[in-house]
Amino acid sequence: KSVLLAAHFRVLSLLTNQTDILTGLVSNGRLEDTDGERVLGLFLNTLPLRLKLLGGTWIDLVRQTFDIERKCLHLRRYPLAELQRTFGGQPLFDTAFNF
Repeated sequence: KSVLLAAHFRVLSLLTNQTDILTGLVSNGRLEDTDGERVLGLFLNTLPLRLKLLGGTWIDLVRQTFDIERKCLHLRRYPLAELQRTFGGQPLFDTAFNF
């Protein structure tokens, strides 16, 4: 997943001619408690994910992407609607990545 997300960031960087990229990352927010798989519902959430492409090799970009994903993992259940309300109802990103 990190390899494809890194490619997503790279393509957006090439299309926009920018190195600071903001996109949405669709993540699984299903509970990890006992019997969490038995709870009904759609547990997807989209988080804004920002990456500043530092240059370097392809492997460097994949590692950088993996690191930023891991840092945001604990925020995956924070509601996107709440974030949008906090920032005045504005859309937070124009593109999203769903794996």
